[in-house]
Amino acid sequence: MTILRRVAVLAAGVAVVLVAAAGSTASPGTALVDGIPQRGTVLGQKSAAVTLIQFEDLGCTHCKTYMQEAFPTIVRDYVRTGLVKVDFRGLGVVTRASEPALRYTLAASRQQKLWQVVALFYESQGSLNELATDKGVKRLVRGIPGIDPARLVADAKSLSVRRQANAHTAEAVRRNVPGTPWFFIKVGDARPKLVKPAAYDGEAFSAILDDALGR
Repeated sequence: MTILRRVAVLAAGVAVVLVAAAGSTASPGTALVDGIPQRGTVLGQKSAAVTLIQFEDLGCTHCKTYMQEAFPTIVRDYVRTGLVKVDFRGLGVVTRASEPALRYTLAASRQQKLWQVVALFYESQGSLNELATDKGVKRLVRGIPGIDPARLVADAKSLSVRRQANAHTAEAVRRNVPGTPWFFIKVGDARPKLVKPAAYDGEAFSAILDDALGR
């Protein structure tokens, strides 16, 4: 192989590495919610008549299955169309990293980025112990447009975020939530009603949401 050929091959290899690095922050989960309004813990149009309340733990493997198998259908068919909004309730008990991950997630809601951070934590759940730290979460969220990682870390330590996390726990106790994921449907101003999906897939949740919508 000539020197010029070697240089060309090396240059091509560097280009591939750079492209891979540039795409390393791409996330199916963050793309899923891109452009959808967020207000604190709520994803979706304010006018949506039906609210799906989901109790979850970022260290819970069943929650990850739900988010990967069912949530895309919910967002595509119901949230983006303005029919349903989803409200996050976080618990931090499954692993030692669950509680700090929850605080970082709730802190992200101050920047209207909660659902992007939720997606990234689930996608990297196997590394949750390393990512649910100040240094780790800054690295995790750096690819989210418009987020301020330093502010997120500061907000995660705030009294208001801790109180919000405690409020989610208190609500779970009040609603007799035995574990995660756990779901309630709220239609208009009615009291939330417990729903138990047959499976953590799009078909099961489509049936639940269609029923709530009167379809």
